[in-house]
Amino acid sequence: MIEVKEIDIERAVEKGFTFIDVRTSEEFREFHIPGAYNVPLFSVEEKKVISDIYRTKGEKEARLKAVEIVSPRIPAIVSAVSEIKKRHENVVIYCWRGGLRSLAVTAFCNLAGIFVFRLKGGYRAFRKFIFQDMETILKDKQIYVIYGPTGCAKTFVLRNLIKKGIPAIDLEGLAGHRGSVFGDIGLRQPSQKMFDAILWAKLRKLKNAQFILVEGESKRIGRLFIPEPLWRKMEGGVKIMVELPLSARIEYSMKDYCVGRYPAEVYLRALNKIKRYLSPSVFAEIESAILTGKYREAVKLLMVHYYDRLYDRSMPRCDVKINAGSVGELERKLTDFLSGQGIPEE
Repeated sequence: MIEVKEIDIERAVEKGFTFIDVRTSEEFREFHIPGAYNVPLFSVEEKKVISDIYRTKGEKEARLKAVEIVSPRIPAIVSAVSEIKKRHENVVIYCWRGGLRSLAVTAFCNLAGIFVFRLKGGYRAFRKFIFQDMETILKDKQIYVIYGPTGCAKTFVLRNLIKKGIPAIDLEGLAGHRGSVFGDIGLRQPSQKMFDAILWAKLRKLKNAQFILVEGESKRIGRLFIPEPLWRKMEGGVKIMVELPLSARIEYSMKDYCVGRYPAEVYLRALNKIKRYLSPSVFAEIESAILTGKYREAVKLLMVHYYDRLYDRSMPRCDVKINAGSVGELERKLTDFLSGQGIPEE
């Protein structure tokens, strides 16, 4: 009898084991354990055929069909796992619930003399684990949160600080959204499950850091939500207000939002979402500026008549305030502040 050894997600993660996802490539693209390989047992069409048979004829017939479909591909599947195993000593196979797909592939490999583990509970166990692990990582962690009006280059500065080795997480980068009504232009968001997973992976890497720096966001970034463990810590974190002159904010926003790179209709679609918050005359002025290519003027009007007013209403009380005349100066001042919180100077 072939022995299939299971492993808990906690132990697999702690020991740095490598994961192989045997769900369909479509399922894998939607969400997976960060760093996992994909060796699909079935295609999405084949999985549908098996599911339909299960519903109409029962489990036995569905299993027979699954064996019929996968039998010719067993050597290729085992070979693919073997190649991964050559590069990674310990490999864990998983599917959605730790069911038949991971059981089958683990059994095939073990029968061929390629020892691999099967993840107990599958991806669902991983998903439950990451929220518990976030709680543990963040329990005693100090969080610094950067706030500031639109265009203050918060994301740009944060990314530069990450390059310097400062423990920070780029939430907007992970979410594929700039966190505003125009924030999805030129970007694509992952699924909520994938966002949660890659955010957990970032937090995991910073588990021994003295603090973590993030940008102030609403709980929702585009269509994605910041997981509750991090959101609670952000609400109770040290809040840093940064400010730049309006002219600098306009210039930065022109670059960050790739203003002028896309057809006017792209910007007008976003503008229409906030039409009710603008007076008819201001809306008409912004619309005209976009249609005539006067994007710098449109950005200025949006900041003065929409974003700054919105920020004034939603801005929390901040503990620290940093004023700067340029993006470069802001980065230097923020670096100096964080150096005083435990980051060694370069």
